[in-house]
Amino acid sequence: MMNDSKDTKGELLRFLGQLKMLTEGESQAIRNKDFVNVESVQDKKAAVREAILRLEAPALEGKSRFAEDPEVQAAVQQVMKLDQANSDHLNREMASLKESVETQTQTGTRLRRVHGAYAQRQTSASWQAVT
Repeated sequence: MMNDSKDTKGELLRFLGQLKMLTEGESQAIRNKDFVNVESVQDKKAAVREAILRLEAPALEGKSRFAEDPEVQAAVQQVMKLDQANSDHLNREMASLKESVETQTQTGTRLRRVHGAYAQRQTSASWQAVT
């Protein structure tokens, strides 16, 4: 049983390593504003998380058998730190994009008003040709 537990821990650490690598790739995609790739990486991360859940299915009361293991704790903390940084970066990016949309909306409204006023003045103006 001890060897089985060691094999399971090794597999868990491999999955956590995959999560870390994927999260680092996600960080790069976020920095590059490659949101199609961000979504792809998030799908891959979800698949790894599902594999972890299957591996941990025998866990007692929803708690990992390795929750107290320092090596597993360190790996989980690394992934969580990267995930939090990615989340913060995405939140800042979303706020920036929302601000840009608001600015563009306001500019579009102003341009329509100016264009409308200009068009009205043009139709009411009486043009004469001077020779």
